[in-house]
Amino acid sequence: MATKPKSKRFLPHELLLTPATDADLLSLSQGYYNAFEESWFDFIEPHPLRPSDDSLRAFRFAERMKPWIREPHTRFTVVKLSPAASEYDAKNPDRVIGHAGWILPAHTKTSIVNFWRRDASDLLSWREKMGWTKEYEDELWSGTDVEALDTKTFAPFDKTREAYLGGVGHWHLAPLWVVPEFQGRGVGSLLIKDGIRLAEEAEEKPVMYLEALADARPVYAHFGYEAVKGPGSANVMIKNAPEHVETMTEEEWTAEQEEKRKGIEQS
Repeated sequence: MATKPKSKRFLPHELLLTPATDADLLSLSQGYYNAFEESWFDFIEPHPLRPSDDSLRAFRFAERMKPWIREPHTRFTVVKLSPAASEYDAKNPDRVIGHAGWILPAHTKTSIVNFWRRDASDLLSWREKMGWTKEYEDELWSGTDVEALDTKTFAPFDKTREAYLGGVGHWHLAPLWVVPEFQGRGVGSLLIKDGIRLAEEAEEKPVMYLEALADARPVYAHFGYEAVKGPGSANVMIKNAPEHVETMTEEEWTAEQEEKRKGIEQS
């Protein structure tokens, strides 16, 4: 049976990496919905809550991201195809195909809060900064399950990060994605390299931290991220770990996860 040939990696001149702007946010929100599993959005945006109009759903998400790109000491980037790329669509020239969100050490040294959290607006005074009324902000979040986002997901992640790096300025990657049709062609690597390059311009290489899904771990490991020994080991990866944080190789991590799986099956 014939197999579909693997698409070649993009050449540098075929991709454009730029800071995210308001003009990118609608495409950015649509990219999120394409890049992540539908089960994830079923969890945080259950069908009974989400609007039937997908354009309204994307608009609300885009509006919720506006404070993200205005927050100081952050780097939110997008990748688009340049006109030199064979897949470039002149009818949709500004389509975002990849995205990375970095929170920088000057921010994380004093504030550990994932921007996906509903209460990030209260903690970082976004409503006041954006000039939103409470009613308008509530409308933007009306299609989401706040408990799923905050209590069950990102607040526990932040609690774990606080335990490892409270008071330690670090680069937090949250998130990084590439739309499925362009995965495996160097877009993700471009986004990661951009952050690492800037981070390593500092006199001392800063700590870099992320929470990874299992299938993304090999990519991050390739760029020097390691698993942690301790709470959150299923997801947490760290680069340039401080002395008090113990790490392990991906081989050790795989063996640990297998032991945990066997323990669950036997219980």
